[in-house]
Amino acid sequence: MKSERIAKRYAKALFGLVLEKDKVVPVYNDMLLINDVCTGSPDFIRFLQSPVINFSKKVSVFNAVFSGKLNPVSFEFLEIILKKNREMILGEISAEFLRLYKEYKNIKTVYLKTATPTDEKNAAYLEEILSRTFSSDIELIQEVDKNLIGGFVFKMNDLQYDATVRRNINRLKKEYNVNIYVPKF
Repeated sequence: MKSERIAKRYAKALFGLVLEKDKVVPVYNDMLLINDVCTGSPDFIRFLQSPVINFSKKVSVFNAVFSGKLNPVSFEFLEIILKKNREMILGEISAEFLRLYKEYKNIKTVYLKTATPTDEKNAAYLEEILSRTFSSDIELIQEVDKNLIGGFVFKMNDLQYDATVRRNINRLKKEYNVNIYVPKF
């Protein structure tokens, strides 16, 4: 079975459990922490994926890293992951849990790429407009790309809107490459 399918099943099982126990928000915060550790530390991922390191060593490292920082439900879930030898997909499980949480809370993630940083007033205005347009809460992730001459690129799910100066220049180049000049007219 592919690791993606396994991760989805574990995340879905955990999400169902925390819905029953009414611990969605604390476990969401725990999964944010776990996801940050997994994405921010390649050494930790190599440690998890290493077949040479035995179970007891992995348990002791997990206790050192996460003990006292996680909700008991999350910590018990990590113990199950370790016992089932699925620790190498922990990052995928946490990412899938975060996706399920956003779906449950009707939160849409929007990526905004601009040439210069967007001020807080414009970012808040954009979030408000998008929130009304899509009838959901908006999580705005901003990125500054110095290669953009001006304008912005907006992405949400499979929707992308490119309003950059570079795109407009390329569009004009294509338009004017077609020679409509008629000699001796």
